[in-house]
Amino acid sequence: MLVEESITVGVHLRGVLRRDRPGGFVHTVGGGLGWGIGAAVGHRLGAPERPVVAVLGDGCAMFGLRGLWSAAHHRVPVLFVVMANGEYRTLKDTLGARGGGPDVPRPGLDLGELDWRLAARFFGIPAVRADGTEELARTVAAVRGLDGPLLVEVPLRGHS
Repeated sequence: MLVEESITVGVHLRGVLRRDRPGGFVHTVGGGLGWGIGAAVGHRLGAPERPVVAVLGDGCAMFGLRGLWSAAHHRVPVLFVVMANGEYRTLKDTLGARGGGPDVPRPGLDLGELDWRLAARFFGIPAVRADGTEELARTVAAVRGLDGPLLVEVPLRGHS
């Protein structure tokens, strides 16, 4: 199962996913941020036989960070993939599309360089960084073998 709360990356991800398995893809529409971590934990607890991968934007993950405590506390084997561009990218893209050039102030939209591995370890969750697609593919392919949560930080370029 894939839980997707990665607004900018999700647009591209949905274009390459198989979505022919009932209940195999969870995504929301509507603007609420922070539900992805909890949804992934809940889906895995509700169907423990189904591996769960949560693809999360770092902005979205910031709103649901406390869900990592539940994943760690209950040893829920979910793979959390945090797409880390250090910003609320979709909001910057929206401002740009509405005429906000590079000189227009964007207060509050930069997260900076957050260390998601450190955040995961704070809750007792092992974490790695995937610096390439091959490394990420190997990590996702091993999701069935998880015996507890794992967080993967995927660094991305920020808004240009």
